[in-house]
Amino acid sequence: MIRQIFGVAIMLGVLALLIFNIDIQESKITVKHGNFDKKALDIDINKTICHESKTLITDLYQTAQAVMPNGDTYFFNDIGNSFIWLMRQPNKDDITLWVYSQDSKRYINARTAWYSRIELTPAMLGFGAYEFRIYGTSDYFFEDVLLCAARGETAMNPLIYILLKENKI
Repeated sequence: MIRQIFGVAIMLGVLALLIFNIDIQESKITVKHGNFDKKALDIDINKTICHESKTLITDLYQTAQAVMPNGDTYFFNDIGNSFIWLMRQPNKDDITLWVYSQDSKRYINARTAWYSRIELTPAMLGFGAYEFRIYGTSDYFFEDVLLCAARGETAMNPLIYILLKENKI
């Protein structure tokens, strides 16, 4: 009898803890409307949700933004997530994509950036953006990394990661 009461008390305690920790705030940002200038917007850290992975953006490092033709801006916590999302869009060429640059610490146009494929990123996809080319580090064009993301050739794949680290691909 005491074991049953103790078990029920533990279950109620766990349930109460889960209910207490549920995030029911409506203040989380998933998309911003009205960005008709198609500029990179300021991200509210710890209030913005990645559109692809549905995780909280806690740092500007490796983030990306996609601005639709209608002015809607979507946010991503990993550049690779923005590539995966972009591949599913019917109007890829009409979308303005911004990536956070490793070297200049600001948002730059994704189509003109240089890319690395061996970065430690939130989603472990490995894509890092650079404004300026750094030989041996950022040697890839936008079309190259977009194709790699579409094929699944990311740092998340252990074989691809080993080949990238050994500079064999």
